[in-house]
Amino acid sequence: MEESKFWNLIENAWLKSGKNEDRLKAIETNNEDVLEELSQFIETDLMDFYKTELKLLGKTEFTSYIQLLEKKLYHIDREEIHEYTDGSDDGFLYCRCFILAMGKGYYDMIDDNPEKATMDLEAEGFGFEAYASYEENFSEEFERNSNYCIESVSNREHWQI
Repeated sequence: MEESKFWNLIENAWLKSGKNEDRLKAIETNNEDVLEELSQFIETDLMDFYKTELKLLGKTEFTSYIQLLEKKLYHIDREEIHEYTDGSDDGFLYCRCFILAMGKGYYDMIDDNPEKATMDLEAEGFGFEAYASYEENFSEEFERNSNYCIESVSNREHWQI
């Protein structure tokens, strides 16, 4: 799957959710209160739209989507981002899920400027929904961490351990 299609799937979920304008404004202003509201929205209402988008994928595309999702989560598994999001190992994973769920614009902003990340915003469900939907769609479990481990502190070169 091309990266543009990966991001379009997430963007389409936002477009259909009715909250896309709020999300775009939150990315532009980096307003902590609005980002917090969107964190809650992702875990409740956005998930239905996200699941609908995932159901449109064939098995090969779905596999590629999850592998890219894992790669993106791995890429931002960095101590410099953790410094601004905080969280335990699981909490930091859920923060990275939020960063990804907000779409390419927010992801790129945090990737380039970790200090713009907001403390304790999470979207655990978003990070794991693709695995559940894959199993539901194809009646088999997806082997997590197939190319990149999404667990916190897996990207060792970006942590002082």
